[in-house]
Amino acid sequence: MPELVRPDVTLNYQLVGPPLEDGQTPVVLIHGLGANLAFWYLGAVRHLGREMPMLLPDLRGHGGSSTPETGYGLEALARDVLALMDETGLSRVHLVGHSHGARVALVVAMMAPDRVASLTVADTQVGTLQPPMRLCDWAHWPVWRKQLEEQGVETFPPDDAEIDFRLLSDLGALGQAALATGGVSARVEGRAAGRPRKRAGINLRSRQMGARGAEKWRGLLERTSARQEMDDEAPLAPEKLAALEMPLLLVYGAQSHCLPTSEALMELVPGARRIVVPGAGHFFPIVKPRLFALALRAFIAGVDRPGAAAERRTRARTHQRPILRAALRRRRSQ
Repeated sequence: MPELVRPDVTLNYQLVGPPLEDGQTPVVLIHGLGANLAFWYLGAVRHLGREMPMLLPDLRGHGGSSTPETGYGLEALARDVLALMDETGLSRVHLVGHSHGARVALVVAMMAPDRVASLTVADTQVGTLQPPMRLCDWAHWPVWRKQLEEQGVETFPPDDAEIDFRLLSDLGALGQAALATGGVSARVEGRAAGRPRKRAGINLRSRQMGARGAEKWRGLLERTSARQEMDDEAPLAPEKLAALEMPLLLVYGAQSHCLPTSEALMELVPGARRIVVPGAGHFFPIVKPRLFALALRAFIAGVDRPGAAAERRTRARTHQRPILRAALRRRRSQ
């Protein structure tokens, strides 16, 4: 795969899809923590790769990218993405991110709004908008725990542990692989209903999201400043998020612990649209890949339609701005 060598990091990336045509806007997809660019193969690449040019980066410390000692804050990761866009000649893109990758995408959109034609946020939690959630407060944790036990996980974080990136490290390789297969597995549901077992159908090992990816993830947390830098969400201040003007699509799993963030973003960002995926958790882009890909295709087609931008500006000015001002007043008074 091609690489971009920067002064402090070597970034691995992949270009897929047809050659970029005049007037066409490519798609950049940013994976989350503990994953890599192959996260998108089952969904966006498989279903949209023949029609949309795509840039898939490996975040620093992930996949084929190098693991420098520092540079894991949101703004540094956003600068990496912008550098890859420069390297590949992409002046303006449809930006898509999942989990921590969506937080990076939000910061890219703030740093270079003129280069982002649209923004799709897939199931991320923003600490400035959503208080930390404990495992015991998450309604779907008992089902996930059962799934993890079936995968061979024997030790678990305490029930009062906060749901954050540290859980990936605490659960280990088997736990990460089980979490990556989705919110409620077919095997758990099938056994409860007395139905035959279903195969998961997702080869995580081949996508470096099993033991191999877990080893790199542990090294990232143990030998770099990532653990400390990833705690800083200052770039995602509510007033900065409220200033986003590009079309915004929020796609969240109905069983995800991140769902309150989507509700807050709907209040803050004028014209934002939301899709809640039924029967899915945090990793729905690989659990229900076709649904995610079709939602992304429809959203991008609407953005690219002639006259769509003017319609959105009018709708935001006449209907959404008063709602936004009221939401910001409520947050300041809390």
